[in-house]
Amino acid sequence: KKAVVKGSEEYTDKRYRNNVAVRKSRAKAKERQKTTESRVQELGAENDKLQKKIDLLTKELNVLKGLF
Repeated sequence: KKAVVKGSEEYTDKRYRNNVAVRKSRAKAKERQKTTESRVQELGAENDKLQKKIDLLTKELNVLKGLF
């Protein structure tokens, strides 16, 4: 690895490119986090809905078992 003199044009250019890359990486991570949180919300709601359906069908099954 070649040493870069602080304050040189090469150093400034590398710092600039690194800062751009870091901003891009952090924005991408933030977006990924938002997407994940949104998916967690969706799956939680779907899970609640399915659990209610299970409860309803279980009650219905018990009623039908009681008839026979």
